[in-house]
Amino acid sequence: AAIPGTMPHLNKYCVEQTVKTGLALNGTINQRSMFERKHYFYPDMPQGYQITQQRRPIVSSGNVKIDVPKTRDNAQRFDVYTKDVGITRIQIEQDSGKSIRDLDPTKIFIDLNRAGCGLMEIVSEPDMRSSDEAAAFVRKIQNILKHIGTCNGNMEEGNLRCDVNVSI
Repeated sequence: AAIPGTMPHLNKYCVEQTVKTGLALNGTINQRSMFERKHYFYPDMPQGYQITQQRRPIVSSGNVKIDVPKTRDNAQRFDVYTKDVGITRIQIEQDSGKSIRDLDPTKIFIDLNRAGCGLMEIVSEPDMRSSDEAAAFVRKIQNILKHIGTCNGNMEEGNLRCDVNVSI
């Protein structure tokens, strides 16, 4: 919560879980990683910066094979193609708070309960070309993380979240 005088502390368990995930996603575990501050205004990040590993992450250059349905027709659900999706990096960073916009039409509420907690972020390469490929990627990541025990994959509780950037 950015209380004056507090210092960040590396969570060993977060590092272990990130390395485990990196191995499962065929990533390179870097012997040296570095944290830095990313300064930007974010209403639910009280200190005004985020501690992250954007430049020297703990894991780099992995990949995931996904099976994508060729058609949305349920009768043809076994007709798939396989695609490799590159993993740029897996980094540890501070989670932000949560903006809540659906309680009041004129106000935004901020929940800081998760602000500052360790978060593992998986950044993929821009290899996906359709919503079907993106959905297959998220399902595959969710299954891998649940299988190795680094995340329960429960999207409804916010334990697995996805941000999508679309190039047009």
